[in-house]
Amino acid sequence: MRRKNIVLMIILALVLAACAGSQEFNIVDLQEKLGKVFKETTGDIDNSKGTEDLATNVNAKKGFRHTINLTLNSNSQLDEKQVKDRILEFYDLSDSSGEKSCVIPAEVPANHIYAYNIEWTQVIRQGNIQQGKVQGQGDTLGTYDVVIDLQCQVVGVEVRK
Repeated sequence: MRRKNIVLMIILALVLAACAGSQEFNIVDLQEKLGKVFKETTGDIDNSKGTEDLATNVNAKKGFRHTINLTLNSNSQLDEKQVKDRILEFYDLSDSSGEKSCVIPAEVPANHIYAYNIEWTQVIRQGNIQQGKVQGQGDTLGTYDVVIDLQCQVVGVEVRK
């Protein structure tokens, strides 16, 4: 019986220690900025045998990760995974990755082959991790950047023929 009480006391102490280490926090969105730029070229759009100009749409797609850069203060008692999960939830990012589509209006003259140069730019949200449940009332426990989306733009045309 005595051994059973000791085991129960140890379990209770571990549970209390785990609960004491958890800290309420909220996500405070501060600003948007642009991040890394990735360049690529579409496949060839071939109108080399055409007798009239070709007007078409090219659908470019790029996969990306909702990368989170998290910096927690040394005095915070937060679980990094829990904070990252909350950030994904806050921005309604159901998965750790996404895919962006970009429709490029392509116009290729007769007897030509074109390819389009595209830039994909990360869209990043920055914010703070704040103590407590109510925004604006707690100490800052850390900061974050999260890639939430990509922007695309055509930056050039290559005449292949």
